[in-house]
Amino acid sequence: MNNKTTEHRNYNILSLFSGGGFLDIGFINQGFQISEAIEINPHFIEAYNFGMQSYFSKSVNKYVKNGIVIHNSIQHPVDASCKTVQKRLKKEHGGITGIIGGPPCQDYSVGGKNGGIDGERGRLIYSYLDIVKKIKPGFLFFENVEGLYTTKKHRKSFDEFVKEIENAGYYVWHDLLNVLEYGYPQDRPRIALVAFQKKIIQNLKKAGFTVTFDNYQLKHAHKDNLIFRWPEPVYKSPKKLEWPKSWKFGNTFNKYPLNGHSNLCVESAIGDLTDDYPNQKEYFTPKSKRFTQIDEGDTNRKSFKRLHRFRYSPTVAYGNNEVHLHPTKPRRLTVREGLRLQTVPDEYVLPSEMSLTSKFKLISNGVPTAKAELIAKEIRRTLELHDIIMQKES
Repeated sequence: MNNKTTEHRNYNILSLFSGGGFLDIGFINQGFQISEAIEINPHFIEAYNFGMQSYFSKSVNKYVKNGIVIHNSIQHPVDASCKTVQKRLKKEHGGITGIIGGPPCQDYSVGGKNGGIDGERGRLIYSYLDIVKKIKPGFLFFENVEGLYTTKKHRKSFDEFVKEIENAGYYVWHDLLNVLEYGYPQDRPRIALVAFQKKIIQNLKKAGFTVTFDNYQLKHAHKDNLIFRWPEPVYKSPKKLEWPKSWKFGNTFNKYPLNGHSNLCVESAIGDLTDDYPNQKEYFTPKSKRFTQIDEGDTNRKSFKRLHRFRYSPTVAYGNNEVHLHPTKPRRLTVREGLRLQTVPDEYVLPSEMSLTSKFKLISNGVPTAKAELIAKEIRRTLELHDIIMQKES
């Protein structure tokens, strides 16, 4: 198996807590075949099936266009915490290449319920773990809110979770990664956890590759001899760049000197949108005087945060009374604008009959697709290295 052969193969993975599939698209774009996607929310399933069908019919990604990966619809709601379901998954997907997903995060979120591991949704990380132990995938990817990492109460649970994965036979890497560091206009720090089976890592070590868990080296040194690396950030400290202050709503400014970081600005994500784009005419109708009274860039408030064209967006989180306003128009953000800020491709379209509440909840819960693809690329690199050395030995 040479480099060209590995480049055109796919890797089968199981997607847990799939939501609308934003994470899945990132992996699909790197040649990962979603063998089955697991989701319990019927509205999210409707979105997943419709959006993925749309994406697969229009995408020019080489793996999609050439049929190397195909779309498998979600047939019905599935509860990942159900033991019967877990037994079925073991039977059908035992030994699969990978498992990806992040359980619903409200119990660990600073802005959420903060129930932790004892919360109804907090316990789902152990459903994820149970499935990993039963299926024994070659790798796993887990994403969740920073509160699971930075809050003392929750960090203890997270460290125990990591220990359980290690004890199940894996090397584990984890860090806080922010899509903003990678050149996209949203401040969204999230835990990223990647684990590979020890036998994969040991085979690569024997072949002369190196293991390190130093996150600075993994992100910034990016050496070719490392078995696994995080995607290399484009910016080390993007929040420390010079950003404009708030501007009065209705101002006539239409440009700002950005010193080479215009890609980090909301304008770069949504500035070209017209009503011709799918989902662009979908937004909650304004019913408040505040839509014209809040300054452009006034985001230091619990709700009614008005984005600034020439700054990055705060974390996309629409719900629990949090409302984000368009920088220059007297309205909330549209569905397509939210999708753009989550770096979801325009080929992915949400069904018109789906409620706005469900659409914005789906968008808020998703993993930015561009960041998912960067991580998937590094995971694929490790798998391909392993494929090549195993082929040489056979």
